[in-house]
Amino acid sequence: MSLLTLASRLLGYAREAVTAALFGDRSAILDAFLTAWRIPNLFRRLFGEGAIATSFQTEFSEVEGGDGEEAGRVFYWSVLKMLTTILVVLTLALTVLVWVLPDQLGVPGLTGVWPLGRLPWLGPEPAAVRELTVRLLPFLIVICLTAVTSAALHVRGMFGATALAPVVFNVVWIVTLVLLLRHFPDPAVRTAGSVQLDMVRFLAWGILLAAVLQGLSLVPSLLRCGLLGGSRASGPRASVAAAVQHGPVRSPVSVLLRSLPLAVGAAVYQFNVMVDGVMAISLLPEGGAGAHYFATRVQQFPMAMIAFAATTAVFPALKALGQQGDLAGLSRLHSRTQRTVAFLALPAAAGLIALAQPVVMTMFMHGAYEQGGVDRIVGALTALAIAVVPVGASGLVVRCFYSVGDFRTPVVVSVAMMALNLVLNLWFIVGLGLDTKGLALGTAVTSWLALVLLVPLLRSRHRLPAGPAGL
Repeated sequence: MSLLTLASRLLGYAREAVTAALFGDRSAILDAFLTAWRIPNLFRRLFGEGAIATSFQTEFSEVEGGDGEEAGRVFYWSVLKMLTTILVVLTLALTVLVWVLPDQLGVPGLTGVWPLGRLPWLGPEPAAVRELTVRLLPFLIVICLTAVTSAALHVRGMFGATALAPVVFNVVWIVTLVLLLRHFPDPAVRTAGSVQLDMVRFLAWGILLAAVLQGLSLVPSLLRCGLLGGSRASGPRASVAAAVQHGPVRSPVSVLLRSLPLAVGAAVYQFNVMVDGVMAISLLPEGGAGAHYFATRVQQFPMAMIAFAATTAVFPALKALGQQGDLAGLSRLHSRTQRTVAFLALPAAAGLIALAQPVVMTMFMHGAYEQGGVDRIVGALTALAIAVVPVGASGLVVRCFYSVGDFRTPVVVSVAMMALNLVLNLWFIVGLGLDTKGLALGTAVTSWLALVLLVPLLRSRHRLPAGPAGL
């Protein structure tokens, strides 16, 4: 991980800390904002930074390798145009859907039984959730196009700007929060619901501006590498017709087709995260959605640094071994990677559990965020720490399924775990009254169970030999 990437992550945690200090630990408006923020983030991970960016990078590399840089430039712009159209249509459709959905979800015949009868799934401020979701939805258009552009720049060897872009985003977000603090210096004024709604409206505009500036920060690199203008090899800008004469330019639809299996697999996990967020705002007292969100953000730091980074790095090698039919080599690589990840993830998880209280107090106990909110974050974080190891290990096992061409099995297991997670959430929160810790425990239990199911299924269905670690 580069220093810029690390700086971006640290700035991301700084922005969460400032947000918490500004709005406090019992803000229904902050809960509404964070719930609305999850929706464009869900589609960003599915369409932008996840499957489509990965598949585009593969296709773009093949086009440039076979047909030259000018053909690659034409292919990049054709994908960008296609993706823009899809994202605009998706944003409009989601906008309409958000406005027509009811404030409460009811189950016929159970209207007198809470929470299944009339579930206030948008929380105590449904109008705010709707308005903020609509305000934030354009974010997914800009961020997905930025993710695809970053993938193209990586292929052409431009890494500095793509590492700097998230820093720009987080800095603008923090500056927006500072402006809010200067405009509303009195803590007593900031606690009023109407004032907080004005504050999050301004914050939503700041986030959209941050996304645009993040994308614009890539323009100089696009010019230098020839993606915005002529190719470096040909000098002046060539026409599309001349580029096509150099060789066949692949259809941008191929990017979508290649991304579908990865998108389906990622969708189940992301929708599970989304379900947890909705249940947090609908079932927990005020501030619960924010506390669960902040705990999840802290948990993601060791996962991103260790498990996700290792899985992303090793996937091309796993895929190559799977395509060659070298199952023994795939098994050895998987076992070696799992041991390396476990060597780092186990102490990271133990550290999160042992140091949850001082870490959370240092990060969040500032301004209007008080001890009650800190305790709720700590309760969720200690349970989420249990999921660090299985989430990382499961991600690697799922990549092994993909490497041997099996996309169905991990999706089936993930769907089953999502259904179980829903049941466990209701039991832990409604039945046992575990507050934020209930949501986190549901995640931890289903994460371990998914790993226990996936490993033997991989061995039995695809005849993979056990590696040194027992695969």
